[in-house]
Amino acid sequence: HGFSRHNQEAMVEFFARHAATGSPPRVRRITTLDSAALDTTPEGNTVAAGAKPIYEWVAEHADQLSRTRRPMPTARLKKRLHALLSLPRRSAVPHYRVLRPQRHGDVTHARYAIESEGSVRALLHKRLADGTRAHTLDVEQTPSLYLPHLDAVSESASLLPNTAPLYGLNPRGLGESRPDEAEFFHPYGMDYLFHGHALMLGESYLGRRVHDALTTIDLLVGEGARKVHLYGRGQGALIALCTTLLHDRSGTVTLHNSPLSYTAWCKTPLVAWPAANFLRSALRYFDLPDLYRALGKRLSLVEPWGPDMKPLHGKALKLALAEAGLTA
Repeated sequence: HGFSRHNQEAMVEFFARHAATGSPPRVRRITTLDSAALDTTPEGNTVAAGAKPIYEWVAEHADQLSRTRRPMPTARLKKRLHALLSLPRRSAVPHYRVLRPQRHGDVTHARYAIESEGSVRALLHKRLADGTRAHTLDVEQTPSLYLPHLDAVSESASLLPNTAPLYGLNPRGLGESRPDEAEFFHPYGMDYLFHGHALMLGESYLGRRVHDALTTIDLLVGEGARKVHLYGRGQGALIALCTTLLHDRSGTVTLHNSPLSYTAWCKTPLVAWPAANFLRSALRYFDLPDLYRALGKRLSLVEPWGPDMKPLHGKALKLALAEAGLTA
């Protein structure tokens, strides 16, 4: 965005060095052009001049994919989801450390740092019914795991206040590891940067968050759980959805404030959801309703959110459900 003379010279020198063309001559005189000379349309606006907005192209392409996409058997659907998420291999129950417990109001929370991938630690919280057991990991046979929109502890306190014990996971980039900036939902903030770097490396930032959840269930199962029931809200709803489909020890899943479809996002000029939540290339093979239907009676949807990340109600909800091919 700021292509100053200094930046121009540095970029040309960079390419010349790697192309082995020698040092390029420097521009001695730069002519500054005003907007009238630079505009290619009468008003400096291509849409006003008759061009089609990019969001219309995106909506048309999404519709075309919806028409040509064929339903997949559940086994193939899971395999494709696994591939698109670029999930690392999981070979053993992860190691973990018991951290110092915390008090939130009158409730004690045990904390655990799970070795999810390399130096990455997924931070697991447990709301305890008995605060004296904060220094061990004592797993129930059918525990519940909460995956957050932004922070597991604060959200679960209001969403599931009477559930104890309750596990809450803050995967990478959420909770304690959330970027230290004033506005998480800034369109070009750190979350957007992490997502973009993952794409350039052929990976998925959403996939790595799902991996954190999968390794957490591996740990809970390794410590005695038979089935793990999941709750997810907002961004965490998408993580919980993918995790439930991909882990054979997952039980039921309740999704609060989940999006109904990626196609709906494609038909909206400005989407409030962070870009990391849109799984790259997903619409070539499936949309979110396909994943919802694959879960059958194990799934509960509570107060879905629209592309503006706000609740859908009344006629708007009925219309959104109909467009997604879902029933109330």
